Amino acid sequence: MYRYQDDSYNLVIKDFSSRNWLVKNTMGRLSIRQEYAAMSALQGIEGITPECYLLTDYTIAYRYFEGDTLKGYAKKGHQLQPSFLHKLEQMIREIHARGWVHLDLRNMENILIDDHGNPAIIDFQSCMRWHKFPIWLQKFMRYADITGAYKAWTRYGATQLPRHKQTFLTKYNATRKLWVFRGYPIHRMNLKLKAMAASILSMDLVRSFMELF
Repeated sequence: MYRYQDDSYNLVIKDFSSRNWLVKNTMGRLSIRQEYAAMSALQGIEGITPECYLLTDYTIAYRYFEGDTLKGYAKKGHQLQPSFLHKLEQMIREIHARGWVHLDLRNMENILIDDHGNPAIIDFQSCMRWHKFPIWLQKFMRYADITGAYKAWTRYGATQLPRHKQTFLTKYNATRKLWVFRGYPIHRMNLKLKAMAASILSMDLVRSFMELF
């Protein structure tokens, strides 16, 4: 991942083209497609990049947000105001209303405070559509996102997290401890299964064989 800037563009570029053939044509390609699909579907939500370009099957570019991660902002001695945190929570609910979950908003480096003091969200490669999962799992995934905002409030807020939200966060954290897998296995398993299929279909030998029929 690197940054590109000229008189017209200020972009972050993710590129898998230099990776080995297998990684590039399986996890790389699918990760790029997934992130592009998510950011395209979420266009129009304030704080989501308004520019997203699929440059190749292995390369994506999107607008660079001027600002700081919440973690970096706090290290400079700043605190987040309730107005910012309310905007962040509303932004997450707008993402959910579009049918998507981010799944990595408990990572404080994926939430930014931009130069205007507004929230922005980055890194959508773990983003998924939530409708296809069982109802209990839909809630678990959406709550993971919302509690990312509550976690930010608890860590970096200038005021205390409201009691009802603290209760929600505490209950979710207790439930989350029972989740026996690390990270986001739903997303990873979904991606790995697609990657396995893609690796088979993209093999030149298999493709050439199928062209005989």
